[in-house]
Amino acid sequence: MARAPAPVSRHAARVRPQALAEQIYAAHRARLLAIARRNSASAEEAEEALQDALVLFIERFDPEGDSPPLAWLTLTLKRRCWALYRLQQQSWERRSSRDCDRCSDIKLLGGPNRDPDDLLDRGEEIAAIRDRLATLKRDERRALSLLAFGYSYREICKQTGWSYTKVNRCLAEGRAALRELGASTSRDAPD
Repeated sequence: MARAPAPVSRHAARVRPQALAEQIYAAHRARLLAIARRNSASAEEAEEALQDALVLFIERFDPEGDSPPLAWLTLTLKRRCWALYRLQQQSWERRSSRDCDRCSDIKLLGGPNRDPDDLLDRGEEIAAIRDRLATLKRDERRALSLLAFGYSYREICKQTGWSYTKVNRCLAEGRAALRELGASTSRDAPD
């Protein structure tokens, strides 16, 4: 039977932060990694967050303070996981919107042998589609973009951290809003 790691006491806090970090890491690595994995998008991010938290512990932990070292490190680890997840999400959103703009314009416009008047009409159509997408809620736009990139419902759940129900609702409501906007703009267009 495996022995539980000994808790880190306040007396151990008198040791310099680097040695204390090494002791905590040796005794509680599995527990800290489990916490990081629960709060991260991937195992790689969990490892990165743990390493970042240990560096922050060495740089900023006050051994003379009131915080227990393990609790301080655990909270820092969770916060680092959340920060990495937010950074990844922002990066993905920037990349997908940039890719959407570039690729969709080229695909919708067609090849180089198109008639200039036809290209102008298609450019106006692309602008109208972009305006319609801008009116959607952020989650609906994100879910529809992921679906357009070929992700399955399950992959969208994993990518976003949403439940299957939320993904389904965002896609259904986003499609309905686009249909409604498309119908209203076609009624408003002159013949």
